[in-house]
Amino acid sequence: MSLRHLESLRSSELKKVLITLSELKSNMDRGKLKVLEIGAGTGCQARELAENGYAVEAIDILDSTYLEDRVWPIRNYDGKHIPFTSNSFDIVFSSNVLEHIPHLDEFHSEMQRVLKPDGIAIHIVPSASWKFWTILTHYCFVFTSVIKILRNRICINSKKEMNIELSRVFDRATRQSRIQLVRKVLFPSRHGEAGDALTEVYYLSRHRWIKLFKTSGWEVRKVVPNRLFYTGYMVLDSNLPIELRRYISSFLGSSCHIFVLAKQRVS
Repeated sequence: MSLRHLESLRSSELKKVLITLSELKSNMDRGKLKVLEIGAGTGCQARELAENGYAVEAIDILDSTYLEDRVWPIRNYDGKHIPFTSNSFDIVFSSNVLEHIPHLDEFHSEMQRVLKPDGIAIHIVPSASWKFWTILTHYCFVFTSVIKILRNRICINSKKEMNIELSRVFDRATRQSRIQLVRKVLFPSRHGEAGDALTEVYYLSRHRWIKLFKTSGWEVRKVVPNRLFYTGYMVLDSNLPIELRRYISSFLGSSCHIFVLAKQRVS
């Protein structure tokens, strides 16, 4: 998947978040809302939030995949302790991040700590539909990758002429043992930190996310599908326009859900 295409998907998802934020803003009797984005990646969503009138802070881990592609000032942190004082933010936001946090129970407490008492958390998380179609497209990806590797093998001594993605696929393949390679071909890997490739369909389900949020001290205010269809392999990449992805999601399912959460009231 190209970074440009990924950012176009994230921007499209953020439009739904901005609608929710505008509703919240009208209900909050205060000035510019302070937003914390967790796992900000390149910072493209943080930048867009700032362009829409929000005071934005963004954090990510130092070994982020997108460290060299940042377009917004992002503070590095250890992935466990949010580097801000308690009750600092009106909004805590993340996009496709929570499933990658192994210590999620503890991290929920951290997010609640920095969130104001009447603040809102908004999390975009992958869905069971996304995982199901990612498993299926895994085999399509493997097939097309093998064809590309074979086609380019005669040019292996001049990798500069090869597509960067193909070069990385070839390098990974040649470094692994045959057994490891066969295992990865036959069995897709999990995406996040819970379960395996198959049980992850449940772990990413709407039902499981709601259960997790409630047991972690959140009140689920709203759940909105992102109305986009894509998979983890994005075989067609930008060749499938955003508008067509919206249409396909109506019968193949949305790839993410957007959860709007509030702190549970203590009785």
